[in-house]
Amino acid sequence: MSELKQQVKNRYASFIASICNNAIEKTIGITKEANLVKSRFGLKLLKDKNVHVYFDNNSVIIDMYVNVDFGTSIPEAICYLQELIKSDVENETSFSVKQININVTNINL
Repeated sequence: MSELKQQVKNRYASFIASICNNAIEKTIGITKEANLVKSRFGLKLLKDKNVHVYFDNNSVIIDMYVNVDFGTSIPEAICYLQELIKSDVENETSFSVKQININVTNINL
């Protein structure tokens, strides 16, 4: 699967993004970033989504943008979310997870 067609990549990307969003819902203290202003991060060209999936041969790189509730331990919550996403993606697809970048954009009060 080293050379996936763009249509297949888009379908897998949508499926992996939905896995990531389901993992966010399962993680206490973390919510999806709904109104992300990506110009703060120099990412104006990306679509207005909180999950971006990139393919690197048979592995994926995932970039995510989330909010964290005030009082939540950010390192613990993010580590749990990364482990959950990695196991879910590798169990439900044929891809290995190369990297998961989670960006905390806001603290919910």
